[in-house]
Amino acid sequence: MKLAIVTGGNKGIGYEICKKLGAAGVKIILACRNEVLGQEAAANLKELGYDVEYRNLDISDDWSIARFSRDISDEYGHVDILVNNAAIAFKESDPTPFKEQTLPTIEPNFFGTMRITESLMPLLQKAESPRIVNVASQSGHLRILKSEELKERFVNCPSIDALENLVNEYVSSVQDGTHTEKGWPNSNYGISKLAVIALTRILAKREAEANPGKNFLINACCPGYCDTDMTSHKGPRPAEHGARTPAMLALLSEVGPVAPTGKFFFDEAEVEW
Repeated sequence: MKLAIVTGGNKGIGYEICKKLGAAGVKIILACRNEVLGQEAAANLKELGYDVEYRNLDISDDWSIARFSRDISDEYGHVDILVNNAAIAFKESDPTPFKEQTLPTIEPNFFGTMRITESLMPLLQKAESPRIVNVASQSGHLRILKSEELKERFVNCPSIDALENLVNEYVSSVQDGTHTEKGWPNSNYGISKLAVIALTRILAKREAEANPGKNFLINACCPGYCDTDMTSHKGPRPAEHGARTPAMLALLSEVGPVAPTGKFFFDEAEVEW
């Protein structure tokens, strides 16, 4: 039986992804930071007949990531599927000043996603056909950048270190009030998701070069504007619909040159970034 980890799996799109993976016969580790909601979600999924267990994980906390990864390693020894779904977004009505929203958004959405992925990478590499799915957004499309130089730097970013430096440039520019004149958007969430898509490309290239015969597929996707807590239930798309593309990518069976990796998907089809 395959083992999948779904971060932010306690509600919304993450919960629906868990349902789809469970229906496919995958054992699920439902990971989130809210223990009450996590336990409740896992219990509901078990009632549906799925093999699910809850584990506490806060992707903004390095200690939490280290403990979580150690426990999974000790108990299972490998991971077949990682779905990075956990993220936050400030509400439009939130009175917190924009620059005070920057790090609290970037930290979990990008840095947390990167750290949990790298922490679990040795366990993924032990799987026969590992899959990573990064739930991103069309909000992270390259068109949000008004500088061609910035676009080129993201597209051709050679390493995770270089990507971290690029994201930190954005954070610094927001703090000193120069981000828009430098071509950055006025969107912390958008940059966090743009960086996740860039991370996907870097990881896919790195793993393909390191293990060319491994069939390790790493992709990103946009679930669409869904009816979830994050959107204050303004999205027209049901969360179940939003879960279709991430679940499809998690369960990809293609091998060889036709198997997509390092790509961006929407509505179960590859789209331009």
